[in-house]
This record gives sequence, C-alpha cells and structure tokens, in this order.
Amino acid sequence: MIHDTALPFWIDGTPKPATLHDMAQTMCYLVEAGFRQAMGVTLERGRFVTAQDDEHSPLVIDIDDVFARTYFPNENPIGKRVNIGAFDVQAEIVGVVGHIKQWRLDADPKSAVEAQIYYPFMQLPEKLMPLAANGVAVVLRTQGDPAVMMTAVRTAVNAYEPGDVIYAAQTMDDVIATSFAARKLSMMLLTVFAALALLLACVGIYGVIAYLVGQRTREIGVRIALGAERADVMRLVLKEGVRMALVGAAVGTLAALGLTRLMAAQLYGVSAHDPLTFAGVAVMLMLVAILACYIPALRATRVDPMVALRYE
Repeated sequence: MIHDTALPFWIDGTPKPATLHDMAQTMCYLVEAGFRQAMGVTLERGRFVTAQDDEHSPLVIDIDDVFARTYFPNENPIGKRVNIGAFDVQAEIVGVVGHIKQWRLDADPKSAVEAQIYYPFMQLPEKLMPLAANGVAVVLRTQGDPAVMMTAVRTAVNAYEPGDVIYAAQTMDDVIATSFAARKLSMMLLTVFAALALLLACVGIYGVIAYLVGQRTREIGVRIALGAERADVMRLVLKEGVRMALVGAAVGTLAALGLTRLMAAQLYGVSAHDPLTFAGVAVMLMLVAILACYIPALRATRVDPMVALRYE
C-alpha cells in the first residue's frame, strides 16, 4: 500500500532549518509489509518494514541508496534518525533499499527529488490517516493474466465492503508503455524519416552512378573491345560507387558525432556515441550503396563495343 509525495526533513544531530521551505526534500512512500517483494525492490542492508512496525512500535523508516549516498556519505545510515517535518515525528533508519525511478525510466529530471524514504503506513500520525487513505494504491504481484486476478480482487473487495470501488488498475507493462508513449511516437516518426532518407540516398547513388556510366560508355566499349572481361567492367563501376559511399559514410559519421548531443534525450539503452551503432549504420549504408550501384554496373557489362565506339 503506497502513497508518494515530497516531504521536508532534516537529519537528527544537524541544526533544524528555520522553515519547512529551507529543509531538504525526499519522496515518501507509505508502505506495508510485502511491498518490497511485490515491487521487487532490492534490500541492500538492514531490514524492510514489517507487520510489527505498527502504531504500538517505535517509528522506523527505510531509505533508498540515493538518500544514503546524499546524506550519509561514507558512513552506515542504519540506526541514524531522521526528523520528518510535515509529520512532526522522528524515525530511525532500519534499512537501505535500491532506488526506484519515479519520473522516467531512462533518467529522472535533474530538478526532480530523487531521495526516497519508506514509511510504515500504520505508523502514520492519526490526524493524517484520512488524507493518506484517499490516495492509496495497492500493488499486487500476480502470475498469469493480471485481468483474471483483478476480477477475483474486485469480487473479494465487493464481498468485504460493497461500497469500495477499485479504479485505474494498471499492469506494470501499461505503466512502462505509458511512460514511453511520447518517445515511441518520436521514434516512429524518426524511423519513417530515416527510411525516406535511405530511399533518397539509394535513388541518388543510383542516379549518379548511372550518369557516370553513361558518360563513360565509349571508354567501357573500348575496354571491352580490347579484351576486358565483363567482371572487370563490373568491378570498375562498383569501385566508383563504393568510393563515393565511403566518402559519404565518413562525412556522415563525423556529422553524426557532432549532432549526437541533440538526440541524447531521445535515446534509451544506448549511448549517443555507441560504436556498434555507428559501425552498423555505416555497414548498412555501404551495402545499400553497393546494391544501388549494381544495376548501372550490370548495364555497363552489356555494352556492345561497336555501339559504344559510335556513341556520341
């Protein structure tokens, strides 16, 4: 059971800031036992919230590794105490867990609050319980089809409390897909434009090579008349195309390296200077260039020497 919001706090043993606005901020999740297993959160040290952390036990919290690195560098935070200003309580740190990305899967915004704490729901001050209850979400880890499980959950909730309604149910796949929806649209458009650019490049290479072959028809006819093999003519024409493609790939690679910072925000799972990506694109363009040169080269091998010698 969770509820997230940014809360002001200060570490026990440090001077208390004058106002809440002067305090550091941390994301706060109200959780119960089982949340870590349901979400697959990694426990790095200490323990996580249990069912025994209720209103009758001392106040405890778990922190994430970002919180630990930021406010307890080079020291063990277990046993340290944190004053939570909005709750007006002091809680002991009992565990450190891995960071959960709150804003974006690829990278949280630089202006976002990244430090996180996990606060036992049953230890929430009573005056705040009604407010938190209105914003509660329940996390379930299921096996099989989640839709089938949600039907059983709704039936169980309705039998327990007919007035309660479960709404906005989402699978984790849905959450991830929603977070990447804008990026997917951008990448689809980029893919379409890239395909059009590749098509235009092929047409351009074909046109240039075909023009050059036409300009060298007389030369090709003389070569064939003097005994040049068809394969030699094929290699001659392909070499011209490959040479231009190599120059184009080199210039394009240099230009791409200079423009990668403009696309860095659109990339996920690959760096803006990934060598395999650059090599793969260069090889693909070379193959496309060779294919675009093949038809003019094939036509050149069929030149009739007598016709070529009379060619004006």
